[in-house]
Amino acid sequence: MLVLKAVHFGAGSIGRGFIGDLLHASGYEITFVDVDPAIIAQINRDKAYDLYVIEQNYARKTIDSVRAVSSVTQEQEAVAALVDADIITTSVWADNLPRIAPILLKGLRARREAGKSKVNILACENAMFNSDILRSSLLAINGGLSAEELAETAAFPNTAVDRLVLEDEREGRKVINIGQDFELAVEQNKLAEPGSIPIQNAVYTDNLQKYLERKLYIINCGHAWAGYIGHIYGYEIIQDVFRHDELLREIMEAMMESARLLERKYGFPIRELAEYVDFAVARFRTPGIVDTISRVCRSPIRKLQPDDRLVGPCLGCEAYGLKNDRLLQGIAAAFLFRNPEDAQSEELRLFIEKHGIGAAITRYTGIAETTRLHQAILHHYEELSRIKRQRWEEKG
Repeated sequence: MLVLKAVHFGAGSIGRGFIGDLLHASGYEITFVDVDPAIIAQINRDKAYDLYVIEQNYARKTIDSVRAVSSVTQEQEAVAALVDADIITTSVWADNLPRIAPILLKGLRARREAGKSKVNILACENAMFNSDILRSSLLAINGGLSAEELAETAAFPNTAVDRLVLEDEREGRKVINIGQDFELAVEQNKLAEPGSIPIQNAVYTDNLQKYLERKLYIINCGHAWAGYIGHIYGYEIIQDVFRHDELLREIMEAMMESARLLERKYGFPIRELAEYVDFAVARFRTPGIVDTISRVCRSPIRKLQPDDRLVGPCLGCEAYGLKNDRLLQGIAAAFLFRNPEDAQSEELRLFIEKHGIGAAITRYTGIAETTRLHQAILHHYEELSRIKRQRWEEKG
């Protein structure tokens, strides 16, 4: 019997709790490529790992037929797995895609030398056109494959990913608590074989953009908005922000601004989008789940990019003449996020100290100083700065 083989970069919460789960259900044996010696050792010791479904009273789900190799100390084993893979997937965090490109390139070169068939590579990251980012990272390596050679070797369908996954520990083992609902949307026309279904229970579409934006502009937007505003008010746990009735109302207002954009742009029924907002909020308020503001707000520069979760829908609303004041407020709040352990937060702080908030807005969002949006962000920034000083003084 033919055994399907998958290589997945990243054995973190998304890797094991979402993509690994779907690959296992699709009949693949999975090789995880990671840098964490502890999780690599655990996977190889147990030859399996456990997931716990939150809505099913944390019912256990075991994923077997798995192994793990280190991209640091076991490069040859990783390359050999890539040569034999029927599918390659990632969940390493979008900023880290360039870091896995060198070893992936070695695997793709070895596949060419071995005469292997064209392979699908799906970057399952919370970023717009995630697989395109990985493809560009491969092409940027000096002495690597040419664009033509890469196109002959691999296909790079973009994806949209959505599932609640939270790391936990039980009986001395690292496990993942997962939500039962999920969505993996795959760019069908970019598959190696466009009519194929390499992963079961995924959505295959020729219009991935609307799924990307629905997820990014509603779920990720609302989560980030809550995180940055929560930081202003001195919260450390994101769930506490969602328990604050007034802040919850404002979070939902921000999400609905995005929803009205998606209604106008793609024709999503507004009632369906309102239900999607309710679904997202219910997820964020799931009992027993604790997530930190610092994690939710990390990498603010990436989240302030013109096509990302805050600025993207804000610009879209402006183009369609739709209300976007809550989104503007969230953008301003992101510039006030401070975490000395977060490199992007530190870069923002230093730039603002040297050049001022006005220049920072333009540099990191692309919004010109002469626009109404720029002035509105400045206004919110000043207002939120006062609130933050007051709240943090009270907090001591």
